[in-house]
Amino acid sequence: MTDTDVLVAGAGPVGLTAALELRRRGVGCRLVDRLPARLPYAKAVGVQPRTFELWERMGVARAALDAALPMRGQLVYVNGVQQARVELGLPPEVPYGFACLPQYETERILEERLACFGGRIERGTELVSFTQDADGVTSFLRTATGEGLEIRSRFVVGCDGAHSVVRKTLGLSFEGGALPEEYMLADVELDWDLAPGYGVRAMHVPPGGEVDDLLVCIPLPGRCRYRLSMRVPPELSLGGRARGQDAVAHGPESGRAPGLHHIQEVVDRLSPRPATASAMRWSSVFRVSHRLVDRYGEGRVFVAGDAAHIHPPTGAQGMNTGIQDACNLAWKLALAVAGDAEPKLLESYDAERRPIGEEVVGRTLRHATRQGVHSDPGDPVTLILREAQLLITYQDSPVVEPGPAAERGPAAGDRAPDCGGLRDPIAAFPLRLHEVLGAHDHVLLLYADSAGGTPDCTALADEARRLSHGRMAVYCVLPDGVEPGFLAVPVLRDGRGEFRDRYAADGSTAFLVRPDGHLGARVSPAGPGSLSSALAKVFAS
Repeated sequence: MTDTDVLVAGAGPVGLTAALELRRRGVGCRLVDRLPARLPYAKAVGVQPRTFELWERMGVARAALDAALPMRGQLVYVNGVQQARVELGLPPEVPYGFACLPQYETERILEERLACFGGRIERGTELVSFTQDADGVTSFLRTATGEGLEIRSRFVVGCDGAHSVVRKTLGLSFEGGALPEEYMLADVELDWDLAPGYGVRAMHVPPGGEVDDLLVCIPLPGRCRYRLSMRVPPELSLGGRARGQDAVAHGPESGRAPGLHHIQEVVDRLSPRPATASAMRWSSVFRVSHRLVDRYGEGRVFVAGDAAHIHPPTGAQGMNTGIQDACNLAWKLALAVAGDAEPKLLESYDAERRPIGEEVVGRTLRHATRQGVHSDPGDPVTLILREAQLLITYQDSPVVEPGPAAERGPAAGDRAPDCGGLRDPIAAFPLRLHEVLGAHDHVLLLYADSAGGTPDCTALADEARRLSHGRMAVYCVLPDGVEPGFLAVPVLRDGRGEFRDRYAADGSTAFLVRPDGHLGARVSPAGPGSLSSALAKVFAS
């Protein structure tokens, strides 16, 4: 007997995402957090374009766009002289740009959306320990009153941060280290005349030396408001006493809040324009570590977000990576709870997400110890797409159907790109592909560029629905002039040829799109039986 299908520990952005993704798929879920209320700190403030794509599927993109501030780029100064101006431009087919949104606003938006599906945060409730067996997990909780509570669930997801109880109880290793510097964070107004919507990275570098002073300013919604990061002055530093050698030195330190005068001293030294800091909402001292677990779960228990990977905050990769962790895991858990998952599907969570965590930890550490994101060599367009998290791929995943390498367009495992100009025969307005995909979990897109090459869409749709236990939505995408005759599936017209161009589709091709917006398979030519191998990697027979 279970009390719930999934227990999620930790109600930050990652835990809220996991709970929301489960609840909107009808999975029973309890979300607990030891804090009595949401913290008012703008910790994670950068939102990547890929996260907005996921939020569109979750139904929160509009609320986030309304609350966020566009992030247009970064101005880089060394010794008071501008060295670079990084523009965060993206190709026109990418539907969203970069944005700044305080973490407390992200949590508010996700929590309000969770409530639409009957979910809520059980505040002041802390996961103390758990044991698991072949049938489920028994968790022991402590409430705000000190009362003990026992919960039986089929699965547990630990989104409980850098000092995760879930990770420690599982005995996962958390290898890495800590940066020697301590930093200050502050949320203030700056009355300078720099262009709005741009981050500022100002450094002091002595002749022939390394950076010895640093000020990073990230714009926030509000009048001239910024989240500032800078090194700690000697009077606030704890040095080697900050944490024990065996502890994870990551995140805000309690009891050492910098005053406005500490912030102003750094601004006076490093600001490229004369500026006065004022209206400080909060401040803290924090430490930065870089660590990664050896595996993302064991048995029926998993970790996500900071419980699995921590790293420097450069490029705003941490929260966004954690949200993708939760989205990747949640749709697989939903199939497992329903009994429709291939037995090894949950193992693919580690196989797909841990390499991403490893890459992000390495990249952000490199940026933090050099001179920021712009210091990476290579093509600037590729750099921006990587920072936008649009180049993440699962091509080596055990649940992705391998196929021939595509010279153009996405391969199996890649993100399914958006495109516009699609027409429904009934609607009088054009559609975006991501709008269509977001209305479903699993989607099969069948493309044909000529009447003679049109696959038997009805037969393929029947096969896909049968093998997916009725979970597959199917669309036939056709250019103008191709008439397939009667079909028992919806047709979308690729009137402007954007789908053909973005996907490099020709002949007859089938694209399986997963709930997280990645391609599970790209099959050409599409014919009877061609989908069975790909679907068998995900769905139980």
